[in-house]
Amino acid sequence: MAATPNPGANMAAAVEAEYAKFRDLQEQMAKDKNDLQTLLGQQNENEMVKQELEFLDDSSNVYKLVGPVLMKNDLDDAKMTVSKRLEFINGEISKLENKVSTKEKKATEIAQKVQEMQGAMQQAAVAAAQQAAAAAQQTS
Repeated sequence: MAATPNPGANMAAAVEAEYAKFRDLQEQMAKDKNDLQTLLGQQNENEMVKQELEFLDDSSNVYKLVGPVLMKNDLDDAKMTVSKRLEFINGEISKLENKVSTKEKKATEIAQKVQEMQGAMQQAAVAAAQQAAAAAQQTS
């Protein structure tokens, strides 16, 4: 008697492969969300610095930490530097949010595909059990 290929095993392997893709995507999203939280913290910090700089008048001294040394910095230059930094951070936040959104959509699609594949496997198992029962009845 020749061994027949097991379609259930092939389906299970396909489901497992899709589920592995889903897990990888979840790990990537977790990393991206962590990076996003870091950027949001930096954004908040820079917004506070910007607000503090707005309280100062032109005669105020502003210092910038460069390594272990505080260097005197022009107020307008400090404001411009903080604004540019905020611009960059906001751009990075936007990129990461789009990346996370795209990955969430893809993960939803994969999860739906896995559910459909699992449903098909269950239906195939029921059909195979019914065929086996019918064959057993015919031989009796």
